[in-house]
Amino acid sequence: MDIEKIRAFLTLAQYKNFSEAAAALYISQPALSKQIHSLEEQLQAQLFARSHKETLLTVYGKAFMPYARTLLSTWQNAQEQLRQIDDLEQGTLNFGATNFIGVYLVPEILASFHKLYPGITLNMTINASRTLLSQLHSYQVEFLLLSNYVDLEEGRYERIPWLQDELKVIVGRENPLFARSEISLETLNTQLWITKNASSSLYHFLKKKLSSAGLELRNPLFISNQEGIKQAVIHNLGVAILSPKAVEIEIQAGLVKALPLTGYPLDREIQVVYEKGTTLTPAAKEFLRLLQGKAEGGV
Repeated sequence: MDIEKIRAFLTLAQYKNFSEAAAALYISQPALSKQIHSLEEQLQAQLFARSHKETLLTVYGKAFMPYARTLLSTWQNAQEQLRQIDDLEQGTLNFGATNFIGVYLVPEILASFHKLYPGITLNMTINASRTLLSQLHSYQVEFLLLSNYVDLEEGRYERIPWLQDELKVIVGRENPLFARSEISLETLNTQLWITKNASSSLYHFLKKKLSSAGLELRNPLFISNQEGIKQAVIHNLGVAILSPKAVEIEIQAGLVKALPLTGYPLDREIQVVYEKGTTLTPAAKEFLRLLQGKAEGGV
């Protein structure tokens, strides 16, 4: 069975649209249709129900889905296993991380890994969790680094704890709160809250946590970029709730301060996530070993 037909099947199942799936695969729509038709003939089953609005999996397509995922994953991992079989001297490691994790936590491990295995090409994708999960499902990345509040389909993933992280209230030095050592929920509610967009996992996590404490932060200011959030706090536009790791340089420079919430820590866990049944490549296993070493040495 042609592995490209399997890739075409999984991509069409993801996008539910021939033209979008063809664009994602960098092939023409007729070429995609030909691949799907050929696969259906081989399996002697109609995998998709086609309409002018969208293309959905049939009962046969849904039954074939886990096998297709396993076939593609096995093929890709087999290729990497062969490349990496001799002391990790060559090959590629593809993985993803959300913005905070990829920017502030992973580069040190990247440097350590590259020093040990310079022949392995590292490819880290930094993006929103929803996009990263889509890439994981289409086997563009091998594993992800995500916060534990990201909503994941139950039973589908292996989730390995990596680091514990506490979010704190970040205030600029022009803010009167800068002189304090902590901040209460009531005081926080008087401040303009600067946060990521309302569709982000971080926003939903914080809103849920704070609402459960009886606090409703009013009129948040949404900024999709974390650096933009930090600059807004520095210029005393409002306060943000971030990991102190994201503002280490600014704290050292005296531009901002990280205040814990009185009696209400905002803890989260950073996790390694990959689909169950996946055989990780030697490079991935070694990278995760370095991650664990980093965790044991502290954040």
